Amino acid sequence: MDYTLSDKDVLKERMEYTGVHPQKFLLWLAMASMTMFFGALTSALIVKKADIQTWENFRLPTVFIYSTIAVVAVSVLMHFSLIQYRKAKFGLFRVLFSIAFVMAILFLGLQYLGWKQLEAIGMTLDGNISGSFIYLITSLHGLHIVIGLLITLIFLANAIRSRKDPIYELSNIANPKRVFNLEMLVTFWHYIDAVWVYLYVFLYFNYQ
Repeated sequence: MDYTLSDKDVLKERMEYTGVHPQKFLLWLAMASMTMFFGALTSALIVKKADIQTWENFRLPTVFIYSTIAVVAVSVLMHFSLIQYRKAKFGLFRVLFSIAFVMAILFLGLQYLGWKQLEAIGMTLDGNISGSFIYLITSLHGLHIVIGLLITLIFLANAIRSRKDPIYELSNIANPKRVFNLEMLVTFWHYIDAVWVYLYVFLYFNYQ
């Protein structure tokens, strides 16, 4: 069945509201809060680095390069999965969405390996504060990735269910609310992935 959601269909529900959609506003508010939070963390790192004479510089674990590639891949895959969903090409959507989910898990696994590499060079959580900052920043960012994974898992379960139930799949096509929710999720992934790219670049230049 070749059916494509038009912009009018997707925006139909949003037209019931005046101004910004309440859910989108809450998402923006959450992202603004996270931006200030991670901004405060990185600012604290700069201050501590300047004040503490025992600060140790070292090269970041090379595995963080691969985790950065993985998280960028998540964002790209999420973007194209949304495009396929809006075109009602659910088979390709499920493939891209599933790969994105796996890549996000891979990202967390690579972050853990990064911790192990830190331990191997003597940088532990309760050791020098320069190492402690990396554990703190990466773990707090990882927590947001876990939240994204849990929400993604719900979408993925619904997508798998729709594969076995044509009527349920048809309801997805006819329900612009589902498209809007997916847009919100993809926006969150774009944001949290961009946060990691910023954090990696920041850490890279502050640990040389």
